[in-house]
This record gives sequence, structure tokens and C-alpha cells, in this order.
Amino acid sequence: MAALGTYCFDGLNFSQASALYTDSTLTTLSPDGWYSQSNIIRQQLNGVLLNAQPCGTCLISCGSGVDASFSSNGFFNADIDLANDTGAVILYFYMGSSIPDGVLTTYNGSTYNRLTCEGNHNTYTIVDGSNTQVDYSGINNQGTGRITYVGNSNTSLLSDSPYNTTPSGTCTSGDKPQNYTYTGSSYVAQGTYETVTVASNEIGVNPGGASRVFTMVVPKTSASPSTINLLIGAPMCGTFFRWEVDCPVALPSFTASAAQSTTACAASTTTYYFARNATGTSNAFVVDTNTTPNVGNWVFSDANGSAYLNDTSTIQYYIIANTTAIGVRNGVVVSSAACSSSNSLRLTDCVTSDPWTATNTYNNTVGEVIQYRIGSPGSGTIYCGTVSLVNQSGVNDATIENGNVYGCGDTVHCTPTSNNTSFFATSGTTTLNDGTCGNTTGTLLYHNGTGTLPQVGDTIYSGSTSGSSTVTWSNYRGMGPADVADGVVTTAIVNASGVVQTTYNCP
Repeated sequence: MAALGTYCFDGLNFSQASALYTDSTLTTLSPDGWYSQSNIIRQQLNGVLLNAQPCGTCLISCGSGVDASFSSNGFFNADIDLANDTGAVILYFYMGSSIPDGVLTTYNGSTYNRLTCEGNHNTYTIVDGSNTQVDYSGINNQGTGRITYVGNSNTSLLSDSPYNTTPSGTCTSGDKPQNYTYTGSSYVAQGTYETVTVASNEIGVNPGGASRVFTMVVPKTSASPSTINLLIGAPMCGTFFRWEVDCPVALPSFTASAAQSTTACAASTTTYYFARNATGTSNAFVVDTNTTPNVGNWVFSDANGSAYLNDTSTIQYYIIANTTAIGVRNGVVVSSAACSSSNSLRLTDCVTSDPWTATNTYNNTVGEVIQYRIGSPGSGTIYCGTVSLVNQSGVNDATIENGNVYGCGDTVHCTPTSNNTSFFATSGTTTLNDGTCGNTTGTLLYHNGTGTLPQVGDTIYSGSTSGSSTVTWSNYRGMGPADVADGVVTTAIVNASGVVQTTYNCP
């Protein structure tokens, strides 16, 4: 390995400099020879730096990994050679059992900082710096170009921030991390330091137990560029980490239905892709062998991992082989269960508007009014309800009586559930809540509530049975128990369905 030294140059950076010097005043030229910084190598000949060249031996080949352990803290840079292949670059990280470390990958001018882990949303949870569960590590850190910290939870990561103290011996909490560059076969200290502030949204850790292996996917869609940069941020003292960068490859595929809002069974019509997670505490990690996505896997619409599947906060379901419904949210599988094959429908009771779910035994359609009994199997009184939804999942709590279609006002087949309570109302309404107080209550009406007069939530009817038509009005109408002058006790507003929305007690 070449010897390390401190040199000064006369350009904006090493690649553009014209010469190297041994002093900051740029008076003493460095000896002729070969010099390198990061992955750039240049020869100084007769006091002039020749063209910059990539240092092939400075790069780590993809398909390999690195273990690192330091008593201090640091920022650890490494460049990995991906060669000319295209596909998805899968990176795996293990951060030990006590100290979380950060990850930021840069490729082709874009940064990547979102990670999941084996068992995420199943056996394990991921939480941010406020201890709130999140779908994946870095979900609130997208677009920032900043590190995402993963591994086992440690509250000192936040409490010790900012890390802005100049080191003076043994590493202590709050010290600036030193910069390291992977050269040859190890990380080499650069003699420079970084001030670091860790924010809550940069954290996505396991809240207890051993750290998991975290998975990141970076798309490589063209032969060049062929180099990817990996930055490990370790602001806490005593860091330990392992990582592995696989060569680009097409992701494994699976077929499933188009996205849908329910778990109803459906045929597989579309090809999708996923990235397998891994386990283990040492290189090489043991990659899972699942042939369809597990809970916690990244899922994509393309083989390169360029477009996450349903990268939104609203869950969508994809049905695999007409048997399994995987729930996807923010690009990661958050649930997996048998799809619903019951072909259930949702009923809205003609009288009470209560919702019920039942097996669609007779293939009824939305808008039809059918008979049902409460329970599965059903028993007792026959009621009527309007089919509001079909192909619904959920627990059946009612049973369809037959396949006949009726009407909600059909009192022969749709037996009224109960007798209504009579009351009297004023003939008119007013916009003032007390505007009808003192008026005559001369109009006979009915309600389905338990009190003498209607209350909020009760329905107003024209007749004594719940099969009668509902009565609606706007503004405030007076109500009382008898047909008398000055008979108003309360006033009320109802909606278009005849349901009382608000009431007012007259003085």
C-alpha cells in the first residue's frame, strides 16, 4: 500500500490541479511520482501533474463485502465497481447490535437512502427518531440527499447530536467524525473531520432486539457510469458494520392482478418484480429464496428496480395466483393473507340504514332490494336492504333469504321492524332555532326514536310503521307531544333522508 502524506495543490480539486506542493505557500514542489486521492491517480513529472486517471485498484468489485470495526467514529467512503452490466444493484447492511449507523448511496448523480429489512411489518417493526412506526427506513428523508440511520435503536444517536467537538484523544460523545476512504483493502483515515447533526426523520431503526440486515435497491439502467459510491455515517463512538454490494442483475419476477382496493380474489394478469431480503451477521449474508414477495420485500414494476410498486400511503392489494392478497404501501409489502373468495355483498337496510355483509348467493347486483336475516346463518325477522357494494371482503353478519328483488317500500315482503312514535309539528319552518317556539303544533308525524319527541339520529316518518315514507324539511321546525296552540317544546333540522341533525329546546 502506498504511503500516506499531506500535500497541497493549486486547483479547485486534485483532478484539476496543475501541480502538488509540500507546503501551503505552494513554493516547494512535491517529488515526481504517482499520487492518488479517492479513486483518482495522477503522475507528477518535472513538477507538472499529468492527466487524471481512474485508479482501478482503488475500487471494490461488486459481489463482495466489507467488515469494519473502529473504537472511534467516522464517515466511511467506498467506491464499488459495477462493471458494464445493467439491472438492479442490491445492497445489504448489518450494523451490529448496539449502535445504529447511517447509509447513503450515490450513483449517476442520484442519492439513495431508503431501506427495508427481513421481517419488516411481520416479526419486526421500523421506527423513526420519534419512535413512530414507519413503512421503511428513510420514508421521511426522501429527496434530502442525507444519510438514513439503521440498525438497533439507540437514543444517544439523537441526544448526542450535534457532533461538533474537535477530537482530543479517545473518542467521546459529540466528537466530530473523521473522514475515511476505502483504499486497497481497508478504510484509511484522511485526517479531516465532519460536523454532523442527526435529525429524527433520518432515523429508521429496530426498536429492540438484534439489528436486522437492511436492504437497499439502486437501479442501473445503462452500462455507464460503472462506479457507485457508498457512504457509511457512524457519528457514535465504537462503530461496527458489515455491507455487501451485489452486481447488477434483473430482479426476480412474479405475476399478480392489477392493483385493487380490496382483497377479493382475482386472476393474475401482470408481471411485477421484487427484491429479496437477507439474514445473518457476517459476510456473505444469507439471501432469502422466496419465489413470491414476502412481507417486508421491496416490490417494483420493472426488473431494474426503477419504479416502486404503489409508492403511495394508501394500501393497494395485488392478488397472486388467485389465492394470496399482498398489501403494498410505499413500495413495500406490508401484509399477506388469503384473498377473499366469498363474493360477499354489502347491504344497507331500507329502514335503519344499518350496513350488513352477506354472501352473494344469488348474484344480486348494486341497487337491488332483497330480503335478508341477521346472522350467518341468519335467523329471526326478515328485513329488506339495498345492495350497495358487491365483491366485498369481510366477516359475513347476515344471510340472503332468496334471490327475489323487492322495493324498500314493499310492506308485504319487507316487514316493518317496529311501530313508530307519534308527535306533532308546526306547519312551517324558520332559519331561527327559536323562530317557531310559541306556534301551534297541528301536523301529525312519527319518529323511530325511544323518546317522546325526536332526538338527534332519529328518523321522521309520515306513518306509524317504519315502512312509511320519510319526511324531510330544511331549517328549524317546531315539535310537541300534542296538537295544541303554543305546543312547541323543541325545534329540529333534518337532512334529505329524514334523519334529525340538530335540536333546540324552546325556553
